[in-house]
Amino acid sequence: MEVVGMAVAGIDARQIETFNKEYSKSPKSFTLGLEARTIWEGRGLGNLGKVGPWKLGTNPIKNPARDFSVQLGSWREVGDALGVEGAADRIEPVETALMALCSCVTEAITLNCARTGVNLEGLEVRANLDVDPGPITGAKEPVDWEKSLRSVKLDVTAQGKLSKKEQQMVEEGATRSPVHHIFSRALDVRTSFRYA
Repeated sequence: MEVVGMAVAGIDARQIETFNKEYSKSPKSFTLGLEARTIWEGRGLGNLGKVGPWKLGTNPIKNPARDFSVQLGSWREVGDALGVEGAADRIEPVETALMALCSCVTEAITLNCARTGVNLEGLEVRANLDVDPGPITGAKEPVDWEKSLRSVKLDVTAQGKLSKKEQQMVEEGATRSPVHHIFSRALDVRTSFRYA
C-alpha cells in the first residue's frame, strides 16, 4: 500500500514502505537486541535503571548519548510503611512497566496510522493496574500473583475525524506493540477505545 503525503505529522509513510521492503529481504538484520539493567544503590529500595547497549541485527550500536538512567524505587509512603529509612519518592517499577506499555502502544498506533494513511490528530493511552503488595513483602506467597494480578486496563483515546475503517487501523495498531504482546502473555489486557 503506497501512501502519499504525511497522514501523521513527522512520519514519512514512504520511508516505512521502504523499511518494510528491506525488512522482508532479511528480517534478522533488523532484529533489535535490547538490554536494560538496574543497580541497587546499597540501601533502602532505591536503584538506578540503565538501558543499553543494544544491537541492530548482529551489529552493536555504541552511542554515548543514549546512556539513559532512571532513578527507580518506591513511593515515600510505601517506604515509610515498610520501615525504609530515608524513603524518598521515586518512579515505582510497576508504574515504569505501565508507562512502557502506554508508550509502546502509542508508537505502534501512530506507525500503523502513518502506514495506512489515517489522519491521526491526537492520541492518549492510559493504563491502570491494581497491585496487591503481599507477595513482594512476604505477607503472601508469589503464587498468589496468579489470583491478584490478573488484568490490566488500557484506555486509548484517538482524536480526529476517523471513519470506521480508520478506527480499525487505530485498534489494529495497539496489537502491533511488542510491549502489549508481552503484557498480554501474562495478563488479560482489557483495552477500550474512545474516539473524539
